[in-house]
Parts: sequence; structure tokens; C-alpha cells
Amino acid sequence: MTIRRAGKPDFRNLCITAMRAFADDPVMRWLYPDNDDYFLPNGAVFANSMTNWLANQQPWCTDDAAALAIWFPPVEPGTPEQEWINTGPPPRQDQLARFALIGPVMAENKPTEPHWYLQLLATHPDWQRNGLGAQLMQVVLKQADEQGVPCYLETERPELVAYYRTFGFDVRSDWVIDPEATLGEVGPKMWGMYRPTP
Repeated sequence: MTIRRAGKPDFRNLCITAMRAFADDPVMRWLYPDNDDYFLPNGAVFANSMTNWLANQQPWCTDDAAALAIWFPPVEPGTPEQEWINTGPPPRQDQLARFALIGPVMAENKPTEPHWYLQLLATHPDWQRNGLGAQLMQVVLKQADEQGVPCYLETERPELVAYYRTFGFDVRSDWVIDPEATLGEVGPKMWGMYRPTP
């Protein structure tokens, strides 16, 4: 299986892969609890994010886009954020409220030093457990080791905490989204995982 940089022609397949891979993800389904919102045709729930990832991060993917990884390269503190390209309908108020809760707590838990950030690792369910995720991880982990730069990610599944430990990550912090249940119920738990330089 070839690992390569994704391009605009992969857009539809990348969105579908991400949507299918995260269909039962605790955080994604907390953000989009309504099936009608989440299961829009062609993985449209990821359309805005994928537009920006293709414009700025250039995702890594398999040759058929059945698996992908979104890695953000290291940036120095104070670097201006990249401009967000909005290509879809605006979120509803209830969705905006959830994003407003998750964003700050994730930012609080990120390392302050420059690091590679794995925002998303996704494999289409039909292709899972074939080592594709591991190949997508190693592409950047090797580069990070050569640069002497740490890596960081978040996960919301206990089984993935164990998975990422096999790549040298360990739990740095954990938190619960909206522990005061301001939106009616306590949100899902997340783990921040850090991989130091070798």
C-alpha cells in the first residue's frame, strides 16, 4: 500500500473515510449527535475541515484514500493561526455551543513547546486492522525523531490509549468535556498523549 500526500482529487474519498471511521467516536457524536447531521452524503460532516486540511496540512493518505492522517507541523508560540476557509453551511447554535466548550479545554492541555500534532488518524472500517494507521503514523514519527521534535495527540477511546502507547506516546493529561453538564449532560472523556524526543 502506497502512502502519499493527499490532493484535491481525493477530497470526497477522504471525507467518506473520516466520516465512516468516526461514526461511533464519542467526541464526534457528542458534537454531531443527530444522525441526519452526521451521515450527510459524501461525508459532508468533514467537508469544512477537509477543505482546510488540504489547503494547509496536506494530509497523508493511502493511495485509495481508505486511510488518512492529519499531522500539523511544529510551530513556534505566537505564530498566527491559518485562515479558516468556510465552504459549507454555518453550524447551528447547539453545535456552536459544543465547539465553544471543547476548543478551550483542548487548547489548555496542549504542550506549549513546538511539536508535531496528530489531529486525526482514520481508516475506513472495511480496511481497519491491516496496519494502515501504523504506516501513516510512522511517516511523521520518523521525521519527528530526525528533527528531535516531540509529538502530541488527543484520543477519546481507552483502547486507543493502549494503541498509541505502542508508538511511544503516553498519557500527559485527561479531562472531561463539560463536566458541569451545562448543555444537559456531561461530555465525553479525552486523553492528551505525548511522545517525547528519543
